Amino acid sequence: MSDEPEYLKAIKRNQAQRKQARTEKSQPVGHAAPPSPAEREATRWAHDVGGKEIKIAGSLSGSKVAVLVQPITPFGTPPATLEGLPSREALAERVRAAQGAGENVLGCFELTTGRPLSVETQDGKVVFTAGEARQILKAESPERMIRIAAKQAAVLAKTRKLDDRTGRGGRGR
Repeated sequence: MSDEPEYLKAIKRNQAQRKQARTEKSQPVGHAAPPSPAEREATRWAHDVGGKEIKIAGSLSGSKVAVLVQPITPFGTPPATLEGLPSREALAERVRAAQGAGENVLGCFELTTGRPLSVETQDGKVVFTAGEARQILKAESPERMIRIAAKQAAVLAKTRKLDDRTGRGGRGR
């Protein structure tokens, strides 16, 4: 038996349980990983092609290709949906399904190469033609961002105009 009072033992047990619960919890529920540069470029491409109203499906994260589809309705224009797919074969199946389901395929995008794909149906087969590669913006490292901010601050400090009121004893009226 130890000489510790029971309340100290209870506090230590609670701390150990909380620490264990924190280490077991890898990522909070409902929070997705931030989009990759290729996914951000696919979203930018979708806005260029489909306009401002775009729904982005959760299947886009981790996918290799994406398709932008818009349902055909007799009234109004519904927003287009950007869906991610694992391969070109799955993309071909999705394009065939969209044609049969009354959806308009606005375009396709290959995330691995950053190229939009044009879709054609030849002899019942879906054929993709890659377009010109889009520029995928890479995230800057925090160190580089700090260096750039420090340079800008130094330039601003040198070029800042002196306040006229400081010569007259502060903020006087």
